[in-house]
Amino acid sequence: MHLNAVATQGRYSSSDWVSQYRMLYSDTGRNWKPYHQDGNIWAFPGNTNSDSVVRHDLQHPVIARYVRIVPLDWNGEGQIGLRIEVYGCAYWADVINFDGHVVLPYRFRNKKMKTLKDVISLKFKTSESEGVIFHGEGQQGDYITLELKKAKLVLNLNLGINQLGSIYGHTSVMTGSLLDDHHWHSIIIERHGRNINLTLDRHMQHFRTNGEFDYLDLDYEITFGGMPFSGKPSSNSRKNFKGCMESINYNGNNITDLAKRKKLEPSNVVRA
Repeated sequence: MHLNAVATQGRYSSSDWVSQYRMLYSDTGRNWKPYHQDGNIWAFPGNTNSDSVVRHDLQHPVIARYVRIVPLDWNGEGQIGLRIEVYGCAYWADVINFDGHVVLPYRFRNKKMKTLKDVISLKFKTSESEGVIFHGEGQQGDYITLELKKAKLVLNLNLGINQLGSIYGHTSVMTGSLLDDHHWHSIIIERHGRNINLTLDRHMQHFRTNGEFDYLDLDYEITFGGMPFSGKPSSNSRKNFKGCMESINYNGNNITDLAKRKKLEPSNVVRA
């Protein structure tokens, strides 16, 4: 369900009510994630009597199958008493499962893709601490790779080098931690020339790439779930992504929908 509000009430006509609580949510009923607000595990103000309803609209709606309420404080002249209602609606999404052996390539209509602006967004869930989420590269030395390393998110980007090799454009940015918690995480990458906004779970990081080039030149395709086998040592040493992705969007192209309608063909990656 897509949850956007929670309301509580004490036990009818009594001295029993909860004055402060936390909310946990889960997909499986085994791994629980606390609701965060303003960068902290959030403690909701509860009730001051047994009959009034106290409702809180969630600053950040959550997607969950299970909800757990943890009372933190209650009326000292009574006991824990709680009536609760959770507000939301059904959540529908097309989820793509990656087993670590298959990548999903989005092949460009033209053999080359030259962009000044890029917007790439997706959601992922995994229990693995390593794995390439997506990768694209060009023969001029350009590349973009988003991957998990030690359960942190790493974006590697290079907008190209000159023929003399004197302009080194490699840029690497790391964000987040403990992203192998088997909960959904959202990513948005917005690029305009050398200016990048990297947003992970609504926390945005702004940076500029190294070098002096503004265009990203990619050849043939961008692959989701890993790197195509190229024989390069750099591709052999990196693990493919193992987990789930949804809502994949590349520069206005709904990759998830294309895969659902069989417009994209997954390819196997065999590594020694």
